[in-house]
Amino acid sequence: MEGQLMSWGTLENGWRKGPWTAQEDEILIEHVNQHGEGRWNCVSKLTGLRRNGKSCRLRWVNYLRPDLKRGKITPHEENIILELHALWGNRWSTIARSLPGRTDNEIKNYWRTHFKKSKPSKNIEKARARFLRQQQEQQEREEEQQQADMRGIMTQVEEAALAQDMQEMAYMYPLNYMLQGGEGGGGGSISDGSSEEEAWGSLWNLDDIHDDGEGVCRGDLTMQDQVLTFY
Repeated sequence: MEGQLMSWGTLENGWRKGPWTAQEDEILIEHVNQHGEGRWNCVSKLTGLRRNGKSCRLRWVNYLRPDLKRGKITPHEENIILELHALWGNRWSTIARSLPGRTDNEIKNYWRTHFKKSKPSKNIEKARARFLRQQQEQQEREEEQQQADMRGIMTQVEEAALAQDMQEMAYMYPLNYMLQGGEGGGGGSISDGSSEEEAWGSLWNLDDIHDDGEGVCRGDLTMQDQVLTFY
């Protein structure tokens, strides 16, 4: 149908063009309720609706979805749009995720109507400054948290190393370790050194006592031999 005027109710390549009717809306809503969203190219075959898949998807997403918000964008939503646009630019679908019930097409039209053709307003500049300040504060908080975590890790490492050193001392020098009172004994002193020397001296004295006992026994045997010889 080349050259045909695109008036309401006309067809192009077998598809209806122009505004949707209330009856068409009801057919599309019933289809989505039964089959869910998606597979928009199958709507015409399943319902007899003379609309292509793209037209059905846009009609549902932008006008018929039950969670859509009606009415004008609020000042709070406008501030969100300004802040997110300063961050992501014209990524309308990404911005729409932060505004439940608002479509990317609605947000794009609002931006172009209120802000694009005019010079940057004070609201835009304030929103950008507020966003940059919040971003800087968040970065500073993250850096402080990282430093605190690192200090905690270093403390744990130092405590583990100290415990390992104490275990090695107990294994290599058990007597000295016990005389110092184990882990809580603290540093050594002169009295500690004297105690250690006395302990080692006691061990040597045991050898002397053992030698003296053997001498007494040998003396007794010699006297007994002399008595036997006399008789």
